[in-house]
Amino acid sequence: MHKKLSTFNNKAKFHVSVYASSSWADDFDPGDPNLFVSAENTTQSKVWKNLLEYLAEKTRAIYEDFLREFAEEQIIEWESNGVFPSYPDEDADTARWRTENIKELIRNIYVADPTVLNSLNAKQQKIIVRLLDKLMISNENDALLEILESVLDLDDQHVKSLSEQLQRTTLEHIVSTIEVLQKREIAIQKLREVMNNHYKEVLETPDLQKVIEANTWLFGSQYSILGAEEDDFISIAKKFRDEIPDIHTITEDDLEDPKEIDGVRKQVDLFLARKVPEYDHTGNEYYKCVIIEIKRPGIALNDKHLRQIDEYARVLSRQPEYQSDLIKFEIILVGRTISNGSFDIKNRLKDNEDKGEYGLVSTGKHKRYVKSWYTIFNQFELTNRYLLDRLKTKREDLSGKTSNQLIADLQQPNQ
Repeated sequence: MHKKLSTFNNKAKFHVSVYASSSWADDFDPGDPNLFVSAENTTQSKVWKNLLEYLAEKTRAIYEDFLREFAEEQIIEWESNGVFPSYPDEDADTARWRTENIKELIRNIYVADPTVLNSLNAKQQKIIVRLLDKLMISNENDALLEILESVLDLDDQHVKSLSEQLQRTTLEHIVSTIEVLQKREIAIQKLREVMNNHYKEVLETPDLQKVIEANTWLFGSQYSILGAEEDDFISIAKKFRDEIPDIHTITEDDLEDPKEIDGVRKQVDLFLARKVPEYDHTGNEYYKCVIIEIKRPGIALNDKHLRQIDEYARVLSRQPEYQSDLIKFEIILVGRTISNGSFDIKNRLKDNEDKGEYGLVSTGKHKRYVKSWYTIFNQFELTNRYLLDRLKTKREDLSGKTSNQLIADLQQPNQ
């Protein structure tokens, strides 16, 4: 009897026809749909306007369901094509949280205006997604909403939805950061107690290896996630280390207190090695091999130990399998203290101060670092001083805790 175009007739990949059957329409003149027998049966009547409004609302709901399904298909496709960031420097919980947030934003944009993202090529998709991701967790979070609101054709509901998501993202990010920071501060307190009062007894147990593996963030935020062990790489890295002259020899010159030499010889050095994929500043992927050697606590790091990690780097550089430009090394030497008589360590630390990486003693393909435990503790506190001062985490009285209790606590992941 009568037909008209809907407001959904130009939606990409969406095709809909709506039919309404009613005795009310029987009075329509099929020859001229604008002629009606009764004034109540016209396109100007309240009944007709209410019907159009009702049908538009129903069709809009169908269209948004279609867009949500389409957005899910696109997200799955983008995920398989590597469009979303991988967050290699974030811990597992933060990486998962950021992934879900950027996906939710993409869903909201698709539902609000699918034309914005439909025509992007692969490179444009990566650029847009990464820019949105950075903006979501930055101080310019509100500006992102302003941009989307001014560029997209958003109705009030979509503006509200995006605004709520961005506000929620900001709050969740703050809460997540506070929780991680508090856990790490407590771990630092416990490690200080271990190094101050329990190091002679604690470091004799191999359980400390688990403490290091649970708290790799201690050596820098970029080491928060080092991934699972890769047996082949660990065994090869240990094999080359054991070939270094005098690597297992301890003399009185190496000790903080020469009287403790028998006890120190019972202790063990700790060793952690991981091989993880990374991206350089141009976006190209490579393997980063991280090797962390922690000297037994009775030893004060000296120039002999510096020469040993230099020799270790030379040994690695001569291996054909590690000569590729797509493999880079970071060797970190950690001790309870650095000897006052260590001339070379202090000079090389001074020479590399301008690089902005504390503990750096050598650059290039085989970067080397030398750090004391107390430097690691102080570096964490100085880096996070502003937030720590405001959080004012209650200092736990650790004096009554045994070494076994402290070690058990520290073996729990604090990422």
